[in-house]
Amino acid sequence: MSKQQMITKLISTAPDNKLDIILSFVEFILRENTDIDNMLLSEPSLSKDWMLEEENMAWKDL
Repeated sequence: MSKQQMITKLISTAPDNKLDIILSFVEFILRENTDIDNMLLSEPSLSKDWMLEEENMAWKDL
């Protein structure tokens, strides 16, 4: 089995909640490593916290 086939097989079994992270990682690896890429790579992970009601409450007075 080729590496590409192995990657495809693994991704096909990944749960939906991991696909954003996998996509961001693959895009990051395939592009040059710049500061903007690093920011985009972390966005899916951080967005889970950003969307919490507790986070909104903590920042509401700013």
